[in-house]
Amino acid sequence: MPEPQDTAMTEAPSSAAPIHSTATTTLQPQQPRTATPTRHINGTGPGTTVDAAPPMPSKAAAHGAPVRRYLNEKVTGVLLEGMKKLAAEQPEDPLKVLGEYLLSRSKELEGSQPGL
Repeated sequence: MPEPQDTAMTEAPSSAAPIHSTATTTLQPQQPRTATPTRHINGTGPGTTVDAAPPMPSKAAAHGAPVRRYLNEKVTGVLLEGMKKLAAEQPEDPLKVLGEYLLSRSKELEGSQPGL
């Protein structure tokens, strides 16, 4: 059996078509998100941003069962104010602070609102 002969390798002619690789390229890792994405609401375009959270109402809606209406009219507004205060201050004893706040607001409102 004859031995194989060495063959010299030469460069391909410059007119040859380039070889395209079918292998996928290495993907760069995505940068982590650093902010909450904005959302678009009816009437806003891609260039317009809107706060992600709607503003808190200052007064509860006056609808529902009688007990719910009573609580919405007499309690919910002041309770929301107290909760906002707790969130801002974050005291060591939040229930005590909220209770004292509600008592002081009750005394303030006693003279201006009959029946409270």
